[in-house]
Amino acid sequence: MKVKVFSSKGRLLHKLSRLTSHIEQDINNWLENNPKIKITNIKQSSCGGSLEVEKLFVSVWYEED
Repeated sequence: MKVKVFSSKGRLLHKLSRLTSHIEQDINNWLENNPKIKITNIKQSSCGGSLEVEKLFVSVWYEED
């Protein structure tokens, strides 16, 4: 089993939608370029906000066919 970690960092006072849009695009591109994988697990975490820069992480565990 392998894992791919995606991360994105926002900027102060920017909307979360920009942050999620960026990581969503990264994940979709990776999936499109790796059609033979089988995803077995996905985890998401985030930190920051308020006076800190928001950070978003998505871990995708997968197996290759």
